[in-house]
Amino acid sequence: MIARMEIGGLLAARRWRRILAALFQILLVVGVFLFITLPLAWLVISSIASPADLLSIPPRWIPWPPDFSNYSHLLFGGEIEGTTLTTVTLRAFRFSLRNSMIVASGVTALCLLFGVLAGYAFARLQMPLGDRLLYLFLLVQMVPVIVLLIPMFLVMSRFGLLDRLEIVILLLTAFHLPFVIWILRSYFLSIPVDLEEAALVDGATRLQMLRHVILPLAVPGLFAAGVYTFMQTWNAFMIPLIFTSSETKRTVTVAIAMFIGRHYTEYGLISAAGVLASLPPALLAIFFQRYLLAGLTAGAVKG
Repeated sequence: MIARMEIGGLLAARRWRRILAALFQILLVVGVFLFITLPLAWLVISSIASPADLLSIPPRWIPWPPDFSNYSHLLFGGEIEGTTLTTVTLRAFRFSLRNSMIVASGVTALCLLFGVLAGYAFARLQMPLGDRLLYLFLLVQMVPVIVLLIPMFLVMSRFGLLDRLEIVILLLTAFHLPFVIWILRSYFLSIPVDLEEAALVDGATRLQMLRHVILPLAVPGLFAAGVYTFMQTWNAFMIPLIFTSSETKRTVTVAIAMFIGRHYTEYGLISAAGVLASLPPALLAIFFQRYLLAGLTAGAVKG
């Protein structure tokens, strides 16, 4: 009888431990979810709240009626009463959306073009120094951008290359290309070599094999590298800030910073601009999430 009671007590204790562990996991997941989503929720709330709602104490968590005038001013222009912002600053934001799309698309295209060629070479060909050269390239990712800004600025200023989107594209490509090569090399290593050997036996050249055999199989890796590069380039701030100066050449991250005035800050406009600026990378990550995860985890074991 005593033994049965002890066994029942042990089973009850184990049951309570499982219940407490499950509750702890649920609370942890809820805490992480709130930690991630609450700032985004407040960003959206601030973008549709009036200035009086933003400054009210206690704050109004759900402004009613919602005020979409911030989005109207950013997308279609118009004078804003009671602010020091000019129509030039608002027009610059519309230019910045176009500029960010041009820069992000250009950097992504260049990184994928050179990344495919270099990644395949490091994965399949006998390169001088082997992987040591790849690790040397990765050192570029470890160097803080701020360390290189002054010498790069002096060089570009000397040759009259400032305030040009092409220079911003080339500089950002140089910074992101090493990691893109690393991702694509890892993915190429996960593709069986037998497929390439069969294509070579059939008379295909290296470039034909890369185009018709390897690249169709490497679509998830290409999407992973492309989405990563696009998001990193879209969020870049220091290089566009230093190497562009005119209102029509700034990117969206720099244009949002221009909304901060000397005596007054338009928090509603900044929030609305932040929502608009976050839509392209967020939608890109949502639609291509499957390819992104498959590409990033492809080389986790091999290579």
